[in-house]
Amino acid sequence: MVKTMMLRSSTNSNNFISSKFLERTHKTIHLILNRRRLSSQQKAHYDVSIIGGGAVGSSLAHLLSTHVPSLKVAVLDARVPRSVSDVLNFCGGNESENEIPVYPSPRAYALSPKSLSLLGDQVLSKLEDSGRIAYYDSMQVWESDGPAVLKFNHNDMDKERPWNNNNFHLDNDESLSPNLKNVLGAVLEDEIMVSCLWEKIKEAGKVDMISPVKILSVNAPYNNDGNTQGDGHDSKVTISYKRTDPDQDVNTLEETISTNLLVAADGANSFVRKTLGTFPTVSLAYGRKAVTCTVEIQESLKQTAFQRFQPNGPIALLPIWSDVCDKRAGFSGSNTYANIVWSTTPEEAQKLMTLPDEGFIQKMNDLLQSGPVNVPPLVSDSLKNSMPQPLQKAINGLEMLSRSMNNGMTMSGITERRLGFSVPPMITGIVGRRFSFDLNMMHAKKYTAPRVALVGDAAHTVHPMAGQGLNLGMADVECLVYNLKQAVESGMGIDGMTGLQYALQQYESSRQRQVVATIGGIQFLHSVFSTTFSPLVHARSMGMNIANSSGPLRRKLVQVATGFEQAV
Repeated sequence: MVKTMMLRSSTNSNNFISSKFLERTHKTIHLILNRRRLSSQQKAHYDVSIIGGGAVGSSLAHLLSTHVPSLKVAVLDARVPRSVSDVLNFCGGNESENEIPVYPSPRAYALSPKSLSLLGDQVLSKLEDSGRIAYYDSMQVWESDGPAVLKFNHNDMDKERPWNNNNFHLDNDESLSPNLKNVLGAVLEDEIMVSCLWEKIKEAGKVDMISPVKILSVNAPYNNDGNTQGDGHDSKVTISYKRTDPDQDVNTLEETISTNLLVAADGANSFVRKTLGTFPTVSLAYGRKAVTCTVEIQESLKQTAFQRFQPNGPIALLPIWSDVCDKRAGFSGSNTYANIVWSTTPEEAQKLMTLPDEGFIQKMNDLLQSGPVNVPPLVSDSLKNSMPQPLQKAINGLEMLSRSMNNGMTMSGITERRLGFSVPPMITGIVGRRFSFDLNMMHAKKYTAPRVALVGDAAHTVHPMAGQGLNLGMADVECLVYNLKQAVESGMGIDGMTGLQYALQQYESSRQRQVVATIGGIQFLHSVFSTTFSPLVHARSMGMNIANSSGPLRRKLVQVATGFEQAV
C-alpha cells in the first residue's frame, strides 16, 4: 500500500515537473520566435529617444508628451520604478514581513517653485495627496564666525509671480497648484517623484517606456573628433540595447532603434557622453564630502529650511514629510523628520560616518543650536603685539568699528523686518543609514552634437550648497522642450538637420550661459564661506547684513534662487 502511494506520488510529481517543463519550453520557444520575428522587421524609429528615466529624463518625456505630442518619444532605462501604490504601501500596514514602516529617504531634492511647476498639477496633486512632499516658505542662513543672518520668506517674492516672463516658458494646460504661490520650494524624495512621473507618462500612453535594459552601443552620425560621417544630414542615431528583465527565462537578443535626436539624461557618469567621446569636460574637486541622513527632530521645522555655513562647508537641516506612514498604517506615532546635508572635509566626513549615533547627534546639535557670534579679531594677538603701538591702536579702532557696524546692521535688520534668529529644533535621533559622497564640479564644454543633447547631470554637476543641482536639470528640460516645440511649430521639424540643429544651438547657447553663471556663483560662495582670513570674514558678514537689510537685493536673490529670474 505504501509502495503504491509512493509510486502515485512519484507519478504525480513527475507529471507536475513534466507539465512545468513543457510550459517553460513553450514559453521559451515563443519568446525566441517572437524575438526573431521582431529582429527580422525594420527597427523602430523615434523622433526623440531619452537614455535615462530618472528625475530629469522622465520630466523631459512628460513635457514632450504634453507640449509636443506629435513627436514619437522613447525612454530607455536600466530600472523599472516601483508603482506609486507600492512606494506608498511600503510605509506600513503591509502583510509582508519584509515591508516595515519606513522613514523619509535622504536621497531627496530641494526643488524651486519653477521646477515644481514643470511637473504639472496632476503630479503635484498626487504628491500632496500622499503627503510625500514638504513645502517650505522661509529660509534662514547664518555663519559660524559672524553675526550676520539672512532670512528669506515668501513675502520676498513678487506676489504676481512672473510665470509668464521667463525666456523659456511653456504654457501649462493644467491649473497651477495654489501651494506654489506662497512657497520658496519643496523637498521631495527621488523615488516617489520618479514613480509619479512614470505613472503619469504611462497613463497618457504617448511615450514608449523601454525598461529594464542595458545599453550596448550608441552610434551617432559623426566620428569621435566631432566630424559628421557621410552627408551628416539624413543619418540618424542608432541605439543598441538588451533587455534585462529578471522574470524572463532566456537571454534576450540585441535590439536596435534609431532616432532623430538622442538625449542623454543618464547622470554624471553618462554612458552616452563617455561613449561618443565628443563632449570634453572640465572638472573641479572641491576637496569636500557630503554626509547625508534622515533625522528625527523634537518639533516641526514650521516650513523653514536652515543652513549654517562654516569654513569646512555648510550644514543644512531641511523639512521632509513626517507621520505619513504611521497615519496610513493606523498608528498614532508622532515622529517628525528632517533631512541633513553636511558638507565637510573628507577626513571629518570619515569620522562622522563612523561616530556612534549619540556622538553624531551631539555634533549636529552643537552646530545648529549655535546662533550668531561676534566677528573674530582682524589680526591675531601675537601679530598685533609685534606691531608698533600706534598701529595697534589703529587696528583696535577698525575692529571696534567693524564689529559695531556688523552688530548694528544685524540688530537693525531684525528690528525692521521683525524676523529674529530662529533656533532650529533639537535633533533627537537618526533613522536609517548615513550616506557619504564626494563633491565635485563637472561641466561639459558642449551640450550638443549633431542629433545629440546632454541634459541634467550628464551636462553639469555642482556643489549642493545652493540646492541648484536638479533645478538646473529641470531648466535644461524646459529650454530643450521649448526649442524643439518651436522647431516643430515652425514647420521645420526635427527629422532634417536644419530645424533640429537650430533648436540645439539655441538650447546650448542659453543653458551654457546660465549654468556657467550659476557655477561661478556657487564657486564664489564656496570660496567666501571657506575663508578664515579675518578681514574677509568681516567683509563677508557685512555683505550678508547688507543683503538681508536691502529689500531689492534680497528679493533679487530670492527670484534667482526660486527659478523665476536668470542670474545673467
